[in-house]
Amino acid sequence: MVDLDRAPAPDVVALLIDGQETALAAARAASPAIAAAVPVLRDAVLRGGRLAFTGAGTSGRLAAAEAAELPGTFGLAPERCLALIAGADSAIIDDSAEDDTDDGSAQAQAARLGPDDVLIAVAASGRTPFTLAAASCARAAGTPVIAVVNASATPLAALATVAVEAVTGDEVLRGSSRLAAGTAQKIVLNTLTTAALAAAGHVHGDLMIDVVPANEKLRERAAGIVAEIAQCSPATATAALAACGGDTRAAVVHLVRGLPPSDARALAAAHPSLRAALEA
Repeated sequence: MVDLDRAPAPDVVALLIDGQETALAAARAASPAIAAAVPVLRDAVLRGGRLAFTGAGTSGRLAAAEAAELPGTFGLAPERCLALIAGADSAIIDDSAEDDTDDGSAQAQAARLGPDDVLIAVAASGRTPFTLAAASCARAAGTPVIAVVNASATPLAALATVAVEAVTGDEVLRGSSRLAAGTAQKIVLNTLTTAALAAAGHVHGDLMIDVVPANEKLRERAAGIVAEIAQCSPATATAALAACGGDTRAAVVHLVRGLPPSDARALAAAHPSLRAALEA
């Protein structure tokens, strides 16, 4: 036991930072399970299904953040990225809602999850009632479930299609899953979604080919991506993006294949990846 309330601030800071090393080690140990989960998520994307994330408390907040970040990064339609979060009808997520099994089932049923979709269920303990209820409802509907937990042999892992067990053990602040457990969950979620979306064709090399150019910074990034792939100037890339309605893939096809913008957009849309469109 460490008296965090009495120890000097530099010592407490060092303990808390050192405690995060557990998260990376746990994620590394779980890498085979993460790799096994990648095709489950990839296949849902390729089927045109939805990616639903569920959780409560810290796990719910991280699940919601993952769902929110995918459309802008990978160009997925926002309606394909769902967050089924305990207590999320309040401005600040209500932690008491994690025991509400009825709401967990109701949210999953209201989402009308089916075999084409996938549910990523996040729970540090692997036994959160809300999350278990949502995952059970999803499995009953034929939806693949990926569990992300921080303990071994949990009920959530047992019902999942694939279970990622990033076991982090005791926290520096005992019982606070927002520390190493939360960090491990974020590592797992980022790794899983990025690998799956790359495999589904939403990445070209190491470039975010489907980034949504929603602001000036992202418009410059999109132009840089087009310029790099098409081996052209930023000005030419910007003009191609404008001609192709901001569609980064189409702009590359337009420049590399020499197709009119409308034909470039059609060709880009007809293939799951830019690489496939360029090689068609």
